[in-house]
Amino acid sequence: MPTMNGYEATRKIRKEEKHYSDVHVPIIALTAHAMAEETSRSLQSGMDFHLVKPVAENELLDAIQKVLRV
Repeated sequence: MPTMNGYEATRKIRKEEKHYSDVHVPIIALTAHAMAEETSRSLQSGMDFHLVKPVAENELLDAIQKVLRV
């Protein structure tokens, strides 16, 4: 069975979205990687937010609220 990481999956989802009008799948990275490079990599791949574990409840709720406004 083929495997892919979150970056690859996000790129595929974003590519697929281009075939439809008004479609945006919210993607929030939830990871233990706190380095700035990882945040940049997540956002460059098309993710909407990059949250670092352990995540505070208010951070997660804020990201969800913001992504639902998109």
